[in-house]
Amino acid sequence: MAYKPMDAKEYQKLLKIVKWTLEKGGIDYNLRDDAGHFVCSIIITHGKNTKKGEIPAFCVRKTEKIFKGRGLKWPPKKK
Repeated sequence: MAYKPMDAKEYQKLLKIVKWTLEKGGIDYNLRDDAGHFVCSIIITHGKNTKKGEIPAFCVRKTEKIFKGRGLKWPPKKK
């Protein structure tokens, strides 16, 4: 499956559904689960040749892989 970059606001809305958070780290952003445990680092682009505030495709794929490993569905749906 081909992955596409995702807008950062849309990405955070999807994480909010499952009560996960995205916090600013040293350089990247830290993805934390509902218990507050660190899951992985996520990049938000802000360079010249990219759209501002966008999650790259490989980070979207990384998130989906983590969700599937925990038995959750990506993208999450409202109940």
